[in-house]
Amino acid sequence: MAVMPSRAAKITRLNAERLAPQVIRRLLSISDAEVLLHEVCTLANDALGADEVSLMLLDKTGHELVEHEVVGKKLRPTRVTLRLQEAEGIASWVAKRRVPAVVADVRKDKRYFQVDSEVRSEAAVPILAEDRLLGVLNFESKKVGFFQKGDLPLLGFLASQIGIAIRMVELDEVARRWQERVAALHNLSRLGGGVVPLETMLHRVVDTVRLLCGGHYAAIYQGDYEREELVLLAQSTASPISFAVGSRLKFKTGLTGKAFELGETVNVRDVRKDPIYLARVPGVLAEVCIPLRVGDACVGILDCQAANVGEFTNDEVMFLETVARFLSPSLQNASALRR
Repeated sequence: MAVMPSRAAKITRLNAERLAPQVIRRLLSISDAEVLLHEVCTLANDALGADEVSLMLLDKTGHELVEHEVVGKKLRPTRVTLRLQEAEGIASWVAKRRVPAVVADVRKDKRYFQVDSEVRSEAAVPILAEDRLLGVLNFESKKVGFFQKGDLPLLGFLASQIGIAIRMVELDEVARRWQERVAALHNLSRLGGGVVPLETMLHRVVDTVRLLCGGHYAAIYQGDYEREELVLLAQSTASPISFAVGSRLKFKTGLTGKAFELGETVNVRDVRKDPIYLARVPGVLAEVCIPLRVGDACVGILDCQAANVGEFTNDEVMFLETVARFLSPSLQNASALRR
């Protein structure tokens, strides 16, 4: 038998219907998207009368939902994490299928993942940007049958506004990164032409590249055609490694060797799936190798490695290729480092 909403619940629904214009006004007036995420969750909590509203966002791996924002009566010392593959919890089930869910009594639903023993009903809606899953907006109440299927249009509207706010955060981050990269290119360009010793310039380049792209490892190799080897001229690493500047790799070895042979950028999203990947740096999951060309000749490789799958986007590859164009002429003089 379906649980009928009480008179108080009906009044709450009427209040919630007035929420949409307020959310839109907030969206237009708040420039900080992180603040907006909190505000929308707070408005939703107040208007619907839920005991808790939580925003769970997909992590970088795409395998887990991580609690990003919680508005309600109870604060948790640690963030809740739900695994998508196991459909762990109602929110995870919603994320995996990208459909909303309303549960009148969580005690009767085997999908429920208990965080608060007092919770009795739950509603969850996916947050999407076109066809991309961003996360889940989750509502909980201590009352059985508090949420109704008729609430889903409003909950979906709130989720869409949070989706807009998340995209604002992403775009802000993209703009910030490009500002950093433009500034880095400007600073690196000032080092050329013998302003600083070549060895110093190469180490500045790998430090800058590592910090702006992946943060794990970056290196510059020069091709030694006489010995058919790639010589490591400079490297920057976030973790201990077992090889030093001056070490060598035979041509056609690993992804760096492939990029050198082809004279083309090689970008591998997941090195575990590439049979020619050479595991030298611990913790690497993605690698991009940029050829350093002077005319038709490939003189070296700019190598960048990251700890996250798919770390190197088209924008990052564009930045690295720009660095490579600036760096290539200077590398012609790098033989002086090996004398």
